[in-house]
Amino acid sequence: MKKVSVFAPASIGNIGPGFDLLGMAIANMGDTVTATRTRESGVTISKIVSGGGGLPNHPDQNTAGIAAQAVLSNLKIKEGVDLMLCKGVLGTGLGSSAASAVAAAFATNLLFGKTLTRAELIPLAAVAESKVSSGFFLDNIGPSMMGGVTWNNPITKEVVPLGVIEKAIVVIAVPDFSLLTRESRKALPTKITMAQFISNMAYASIMAWAVSKKDVTRFGQSIHDIVAEPVRAPLIKGFDAVKKAAIEAGALGCSIAGAGASIFAITDDAKKAKKIGAAMRAEFSQHKVAAQIIITTIDKKGARERND
Repeated sequence: MKKVSVFAPASIGNIGPGFDLLGMAIANMGDTVTATRTRESGVTISKIVSGGGGLPNHPDQNTAGIAAQAVLSNLKIKEGVDLMLCKGVLGTGLGSSAASAVAAAFATNLLFGKTLTRAELIPLAAVAESKVSSGFFLDNIGPSMMGGVTWNNPITKEVVPLGVIEKAIVVIAVPDFSLLTRESRKALPTKITMAQFISNMAYASIMAWAVSKKDVTRFGQSIHDIVAEPVRAPLIKGFDAVKKAAIEAGALGCSIAGAGASIFAITDDAKKAKKIGAAMRAEFSQHKVAAQIIITTIDKKGARERND
């Protein structure tokens, strides 16, 4: 194989209470990497298109390049790979850097014989993510690679697929400003109370149970975070009002997508989804923020080869 294209979906880390531990792949949005074998060793990035403005094309500074090099090194490949990256993840908070890393790692592995499993590719992609996010996180890498909702353990570097809730409709508001993960993490508390710990543990646990039972109502109602959300909310102009509008419009639950600035809500009703999206956009507008609304579902497949 001389050339291959791979798509990796966007994702929502934390999903509310599952800070750094839960993640959810998002359908109909993601990054595509086209990888081509080269005679010279190492990685080059020849092109970044569709929203890639401002992203570095130096392979040591781009998660796609870092991940591809990690796979080449792991496989002890002497040849090289050239990458073309097509960015399809909007805004911040939806796993943009993770999607690039996953797509590049998956594509490089395919290009050289599909030697590594998805589980083995995850820590290699995560190394790339960690270089731009200042920490080893799997809550975007995991679902982008595996699809569905995943349980992600950054300590043991394990990712466990929990499944998909087909009835879940995801409404995402992407504001026209960015919030870097490293900046959002600075707002996090260094200590929390036992009550906060128990609350987030309880809601995160029931979310995992809800996925196994395909219970969209319990899943949405468990999006309740009293640790990260309260301290990050002030970083997102209009967040409290947007969340309130989403709930009043019929959302089962609503919170910050990953580190922000995007906000997501869950429903099981297509008509309500449009109403929720309109309410979120209108409330952002009241705070003089333009926002794009995306209505989608949970991606089932994770990273996969594109044949079109």
